[in-house]
Amino acid sequence: MTSRERVWKAINHQEPDMIPIDIGGTKSTGMHADTFCMIGKELGIDAQLPRVPDVFQMLCRMDEPIRSWTHTDCLQIENFIEYFDLKNHNWIPWTDHAGNRLLMPEEFKPVPDEKGTLYLYDKQGHICAFMAPDGCYFDRYVDPNYKTSENQMSPEEWRRKIPLYDDEELRVLENTARFMYENTDYSLVGGYAKLKVCTSGIFAGHTLMDWLCTLMMEPEYAFEILSVTAERNIENLKLYFQAVEPYIDVIFVSTTDYGTQRAELFSPELFKDLYLPTLKKVNDHIHDNTNCKTLYHSCGSIRNIIGYMIEAGVDCLNPIQTNTANMDPAELKKEFGDKLTFWGGGVETQTVYTYGTPEEVEKQVKERIDIFGPGGGFIFSPIHNTQNNVPFENICAMRDTILKYRKY
Repeated sequence: MTSRERVWKAINHQEPDMIPIDIGGTKSTGMHADTFCMIGKELGIDAQLPRVPDVFQMLCRMDEPIRSWTHTDCLQIENFIEYFDLKNHNWIPWTDHAGNRLLMPEEFKPVPDEKGTLYLYDKQGHICAFMAPDGCYFDRYVDPNYKTSENQMSPEEWRRKIPLYDDEELRVLENTARFMYENTDYSLVGGYAKLKVCTSGIFAGHTLMDWLCTLMMEPEYAFEILSVTAERNIENLKLYFQAVEPYIDVIFVSTTDYGTQRAELFSPELFKDLYLPTLKKVNDHIHDNTNCKTLYHSCGSIRNIIGYMIEAGVDCLNPIQTNTANMDPAELKKEFGDKLTFWGGGVETQTVYTYGTPEEVEKQVKERIDIFGPGGGFIFSPIHNTQNNVPFENICAMRDTILKYRKY
């Protein structure tokens, strides 16, 4: 069975020959560039300099031979532009704080200050991201003097702020997707990401904290913002699918986080009233016009809204953060396993994967295979990206265990 066939059976709640693996197939199941370099050194192989299309998270492209070493079944269709308006082409070498040589987009031009902090500037000359001295990521920059009260947008203003895919982006997407489809057997995941919520991470003029307050204090206005966001998403999806629809099995629709370590960010009732209808509108469009399954990401404890996400048409959920409150894997599988594909949950990045022993990693990986695997509906992946502090021995333990026990 090919990787493409294996993933398709699993996301349709059938048992394929083996549990599918995703290492690097999405922007929430990827690998930090430093980890990629470390694996190459530990294996003693002549790995290429990794390209970094996701500058925000410093995630690299999972190129050969390390991609084959992970036995991944999924391949991401990267956007030509992912973060900070950097076009992913004409790669240039750069040495990061860990001393690793990486390939970065041509327009990547970090500017250091006297303390060693690196800043990226947008095309208007404003700071849009920064990396602290000895840092590992380029965090979004929010001006400390930013005031929501002065920048809050009307629904129509926000709609105009969300850009549409242009011809150059669509041409690159189509050529890339067609080439990968015709020349590999991987299951291709569309990395839809055109909702550029400003490079500073501001949503319709709101910081995160102000947006959470708006959900409670101005629900009618919040619903209008979410509604025009959904409408603009559908405009973009029509363009996106013209380029890639024949080639992809899954579309990664959203990376919005709804949970914390202890509970949802806001009440499940608010999610039902404000988010469910707008998410459903987007998912209905996808299901009515394509054969793609929808993949959503949300970190944290979200047990109380998973039912609403299923009602809204979410097919696959990532990362299944089982070390948060109310996210027991066996209970999740029992309650939602016949309706939802668990894309993740394989090993806990915040705990065992990063700080445990190889034996603890092996034990947890086997446990998750036993829980999530039966009946299909499971794509094995660590809980979120493999960060730069995960020991090589633990990565090997995860890889070796899933290879040992993945067969049905």
